[in-house]
Amino acid sequence: MKYIFIVPDGAADYPNEILGGKTPLEAADKPFMDSLAKKGILGRVKTVPSGFQPASDVANLSLLGYEPEKYYCGRGPLEAANFGVDLEEGDLAFRCNLITESEGKLLDYSAGHISDREARILIEYLDKNLGTEEIKFYAGKSYRHLMVYKKGANLSLDKLNFSAPHDIMGRPVKKHLPSGRGAEHIIKLMNRSKELLKDHEINKVRIDLGENPANMIWLWGAGRKPSIPAFKEKFGKTGAVISAVDLINGIGKIIGLKVIEVPGANGYYDTNYKGKAEAALEALKEHDFVFIHIEATDEAGHNNDLRMKITCIERIDKLVVGTIMEKMKGEDYRIIVVPDHPTPVSKRTHTDEPVPFVIAGSGIIAENFSSYSETEAANSNLYFSSGIELMKYFIGK
Repeated sequence: MKYIFIVPDGAADYPNEILGGKTPLEAADKPFMDSLAKKGILGRVKTVPSGFQPASDVANLSLLGYEPEKYYCGRGPLEAANFGVDLEEGDLAFRCNLITESEGKLLDYSAGHISDREARILIEYLDKNLGTEEIKFYAGKSYRHLMVYKKGANLSLDKLNFSAPHDIMGRPVKKHLPSGRGAEHIIKLMNRSKELLKDHEINKVRIDLGENPANMIWLWGAGRKPSIPAFKEKFGKTGAVISAVDLINGIGKIIGLKVIEVPGANGYYDTNYKGKAEAALEALKEHDFVFIHIEATDEAGHNNDLRMKITCIERIDKLVVGTIMEKMKGEDYRIIVVPDHPTPVSKRTHTDEPVPFVIAGSGIIAENFSSYSETEAANSNLYFSSGIELMKYFIGK
């Protein structure tokens, strides 16, 4: 038996007046997902436990079958794992966004989805000018980077509060800076980055081209080295993970899944959808389980881009789900499609409502659903209060 787990990040949404009261999932032309609904079962799952922010680290840990209440460690350490950064006792790892600040407000959490090449130059420049024996910056992809504070001097995680930059677009920077004991050290770095980046040649060129400059860093998601059991130990299956974002790949590395890099996979609208599907099919020759994460739908939600969210759902359906279903005909396999959390275009941020899932394949008896959507899933009696319950059901049913 092969197990295929597909996560269209943030694809769940609210009914939209522009769509005649439909959600993007309902409005999208997605024949392959809908065929799974007709052949299988629908339900809903609560991926974000009470008391947790509806963040991708929490939700994807949950979907992979790891209780956030036991294993959540902050976003930074999970991403550090994919960077190959071995955190020592006491080290703090931070997610480091390149952002656009304008007139005291956080204008763009992604600095116009800055290119990898430009971002690397800026992060290396910051490391040279802000880095010390205690502070180290690591370049990632586009706007997503890492900062490690060695030994976390004067910083107490339980006393620090952070805001995710994608949650505060258009809001005053000063009101959402880190707070708590030791936060002044982090704020100083953020403010100093603004001074260093404002006149950098890359930003001058970006402004001339009408693009948002990467004129400040935003530090958040701090945490220390985690201790999480391997996926095979927990579920008895070998596996692989396919994603364009460091967070998901970092989780994969920590739990012993093989991380597969796909050329052209970039975490945005134009990612290599079909390449991810083909890589998953190849991985299944060696492994029992594959986790395919696609970021594009989440980015569309954050960008308030309704048209593109629908387009990305349709691309996932045709190029990911469709490619896999065509190639797996006649094979003994089971497939699930489930977002990690909603990212409604109207809110431009994550919410914590239960998300719809569809499961089909070997051992799954059809329950006569017509399509895959939030509304159809709400008509099902199948509901899981946690991701680990869903994973056990998916693998063990």
